[in-house]
Amino acid sequence: MSEERVSTRNGEEVPVNLVFTGVGGQGNVIAAKLAGSALLAAGFEVAVGDVFGLSQRGGSVASHVRFHRGAPLPPLIPPGRADFVVGFEPLEALRVLCQLGGPHTGVLTSTGDVPPTGVLMGTSTYPEVQQLLDEMARLATFVVPFDGLDLARRAGNVQALNMVMVGAATGLGLLPLTVEDLVREAEATFAPKLRSVNQSALELGFELGVSERAGLERGDKERKV
Repeated sequence: MSEERVSTRNGEEVPVNLVFTGVGGQGNVIAAKLAGSALLAAGFEVAVGDVFGLSQRGGSVASHVRFHRGAPLPPLIPPGRADFVVGFEPLEALRVLCQLGGPHTGVLTSTGDVPPTGVLMGTSTYPEVQQLLDEMARLATFVVPFDGLDLARRAGNVQALNMVMVGAATGLGLLPLTVEDLVREAEATFAPKLRSVNQSALELGFELGVSERAGLERGDKERKV
């Protein structure tokens, strides 16, 4: 899909704007850096920027990834200009969609909820996940929800959710990369003891993304590209 979304203005590509979002401890900052490094290796101009909520574990974190083949980019996506939101949990996906997205924005999100601090303290409540998905579907051009934590468990470690999400984003076509690009970058970045889990997580996510992309292209989803 990112290939199809590339357009030009004054002879220069308009950047693709993607946000990985979740809460502290889910690894979306690492996911964004991995994607950024793989995009650089593939010849793109890339900018990566992070926006943090609460500084402690459990606060909101949004990692902006912008890429094209033009001049250097500022790291943060302007409001309303996100092409894709990749949510590590659905409430954060909706929040970022409202802040940075618009009717043109596509959403890929894991459905496993991570209650924020207010919910844990009893000062607020967490909405039903289906309610969050319905609201995203109302606002976005498409929404692809899936159980990312289940795929991470199948890969061998729930902390591999970030690798699942990068793989799924690539398989869905949001990143113009191959799963081999991601595996190669992960091997160069992480300790050898993590190689097997990371590769499995990337491949499982990629397969899920490819399957979901085929469904979108067939028009199986109510909200489609």
